Amino acid sequence: MKIAIMTQPLGKNYGGIMQAWALQQVLKKMGHEPVTIDRQIEKRSLAYNVARFLYRVGKKIAGKRKAPINLEKHLPTIMQNTRNFVNQNIVISEPIYTTKQLKKHFDRECYDAVIVGSDQTWRPKYSPNIYNYFLDFLEDKEILRIAYASSFGVDEWEFSEEQTRRCAELAKKFDFISVREKSGVNLCNDFLGVEAVHVLDPTLLLEKESYHLVTNEKENFESGKGIYSYILDSTPEKTKIKTMLSEKISSDIYTYQADGDIYNWSYKKIDKYIMPPVEKWISGFEKSTYVVTDSFHGSVFSIIFNKPFVVIKNEERGGSRFNSLAQCLKLEDGFFYNEACGLDELKFESLSDKSFSSLNELKSSSWKMLAEALGSISSPQGK
Repeated sequence: MKIAIMTQPLGKNYGGIMQAWALQQVLKKMGHEPVTIDRQIEKRSLAYNVARFLYRVGKKIAGKRKAPINLEKHLPTIMQNTRNFVNQNIVISEPIYTTKQLKKHFDRECYDAVIVGSDQTWRPKYSPNIYNYFLDFLEDKEILRIAYASSFGVDEWEFSEEQTRRCAELAKKFDFISVREKSGVNLCNDFLGVEAVHVLDPTLLLEKESYHLVTNEKENFESGKGIYSYILDSTPEKTKIKTMLSEKISSDIYTYQADGDIYNWSYKKIDKYIMPPVEKWISGFEKSTYVVTDSFHGSVFSIIFNKPFVVIKNEERGGSRFNSLAQCLKLEDGFFYNEACGLDELKFESLSDKSFSSLNELKSSSWKMLAEALGSISSPQGK
């Protein structure tokens, strides 16, 4: 089948890119032809852009804005490596900015099915258009509608009353709904009035050998380099945690991230903000002895490559994702850094045989449910 995939805009986030790549790999192993829809944020009107420009100028004059006034102009440079990876490794549509363009694309292309997921596709504040991710543009078109590992990101309901009403209508048209967090099952039932099942993020459906296709370094990986740090939102506390862990085990810390954070501009040169290649980011996990991260997908790749890790739960970006993953792996008591325990009790976690057994069971059932939803023959772990 030719399958369209609706996911969040790709480029700014390594985890988002890799879940999109992984889902395509899984679908290809099932014998399908996937195409990821390149849904981008809608281009703003001239009046909006002028108002935004004046607002940013005011902030800059008041000393309350560090980022350039014309930040968007620099994004193609900042994301040059990540977008190159997307264009070279993910089958992707032309950029689409509006619902009208989506309708035209689906009228032109003959898709047999559309999959919404994974990542936080059902979190309104992260969405270019939340209704598009409930497939409003399909109207009454005859097409198989599936949500695979779609995520609300949080345990609480963040939709407005109107969004709830409309998305509930659209959700009922889906043929199969699965969510990435266990809490999402209840949110679907309580607010959308539909049944959902819990499945794994697409990245966890593949074995670590599959990611050598990305890095192309199967024979060249070095091991034991030290503590790999992947921190999305740096704080003094997180820096202190990394320093303490480094001192505890007498190991260096390294990272494959841009030096600068575009949301906390501190360097003048734009090259300080360029995101390193995706291949290098993944190899950081493979090469490491340990990992420290506040990222959901940082946690996931620590698990994939079986590295001892410390997770600092990032509530702002969606705490329920971490909770669900921990529960699945029987790690509720030791998965996160717990402030109440104190820094002196920090330690790296490794997966037990019980955790791996649970992971393999979920991998098999997730693969099977997606395959059955598409009418495919199930092939656990892509074998």
